Amino acid sequence: MQTLFSTTRKSEISQKAKNQVDIFFYVIFCEQLKVALFASCSLNIICLSKPPGGGLAVESIPLLKATMPPSHFPLRWESTGDQWWYATPIDFAAANGHYDLVRELLYIDTNLLIKLTSLRRIRRLETVWDDEEQFNDVAKCRSHVARELLRECETKRGHNTLIRAGYGGWLLYTAASAGDGSFVKELLERDPLLVFGEGEYGVTDIFYAAARSRNSEVFRLLLDFSISPPCGLGSGGELEGQHSESHSEFNREMMNRAVHAAARGGNLEILKELLGDCSDVLAYRDAQGSTVLHAAAGRGQLEVVKDLITSFDIIASRDHQGNTALHVAAYRGYLAAAEVLILASPSLATFTNNYGDTFLHMAVSGFRTSGFRRVDRQIELIKLLVSGKIVSIKDVINVKNNDGRTALHLAVIENIQSDLVELLMTVPSINLNIRDANAMTPLDLLKQRPRSASSQISDQTADFSWRDLQLAG
Repeated sequence: MQTLFSTTRKSEISQKAKNQVDIFFYVIFCEQLKVALFASCSLNIICLSKPPGGGLAVESIPLLKATMPPSHFPLRWESTGDQWWYATPIDFAAANGHYDLVRELLYIDTNLLIKLTSLRRIRRLETVWDDEEQFNDVAKCRSHVARELLRECETKRGHNTLIRAGYGGWLLYTAASAGDGSFVKELLERDPLLVFGEGEYGVTDIFYAAARSRNSEVFRLLLDFSISPPCGLGSGGELEGQHSESHSEFNREMMNRAVHAAARGGNLEILKELLGDCSDVLAYRDAQGSTVLHAAAGRGQLEVVKDLITSFDIIASRDHQGNTALHVAAYRGYLAAAEVLILASPSLATFTNNYGDTFLHMAVSGFRTSGFRRVDRQIELIKLLVSGKIVSIKDVINVKNNDGRTALHLAVIENIQSDLVELLMTVPSINLNIRDANAMTPLDLLKQRPRSASSQISDQTADFSWRDLQLAG
């Protein structure tokens, strides 16, 4: 990592960092500094220092300028269960376009470049920041940082150490996310094959980034580079025919990926352009059998969802697991998309997948997915469903899947938040006596898990639950 920069400036590390006796980022000391961190939502680096008089002092160094609205980003966001994920100072600095600060942090610890360029981390940051309208400049700020970093890594021989080290995929993804056409062109001129990604970044990721930016010109540019004729093809004869057939199949795959990326990224203009006068939109499926409607609903792209269900007979389509778009939207916690789908086809709420799960089962299961999740959105979805405003909850609350389990069974057995269990138990028509394939009721399962998250409600609602059970019996 040390060789990525064309010049070494360790001696130029900020005087503040030099004079700091002990400097630690809040991630390392998240437990010790929990109170200090959770009490603040401003963009800070939390440092520990030893004052002259002895002892230990906690110092908060602001990273955001008052001139950039909004004045803060959230320091933390809940993922699943009791797990938490923390953004790092370099994430904050890049999200605000502070290249000088990013550079200094990299000089302090070059391993931070791994965090800065991680696709998994960027996807989480997109969920927390980029998906919120109030943070609409984050992608552009990250692109500015990436471009400056690229320039600093130029060598006198005309090589770029950042690209040579394998970060070209991150650079193109970042440029495409911001809709930065000039930066995208510069990278493709350096290496046209970057359109197919590098490292953990693939061509589908690059397409998705361009779709997110809503810059259709950037999307078209990337698509053109991906389907341009491969270099080195011969001409004439059987060999050319074989190459032509192979290239045609390759182009169809690129088009399929582009269509799904446009749907997931919410670029309706590009999606309509790609679909054109398509007579069979169901032909565009990914490896899991998901349609473009699944793709759009799975990312909460409301405008795309509405257009697709209006233009095509696609609302009841299923993937290889038998999931409808409603299953996917519920699993990922996209309330508005789920509401539109239910209102367009109320019977969709009673559909089950290959495992017997309704969309309510999927909404509950969404709390335990291994992927990063906005739990607040998932809770809001459950609240609306339980209220009965958009769906007849009594028709699905007691439905059993192939394992004989209702949504309440899943909420208890998966050790999900107590708030969710309480919400489900407020439904008047809920049947607490339903037994799963192992002859266990939800209350039986609750008794077996005295130390689970769900058991937090035991003291408050156990008597109420048992009275309901006795009345139901």
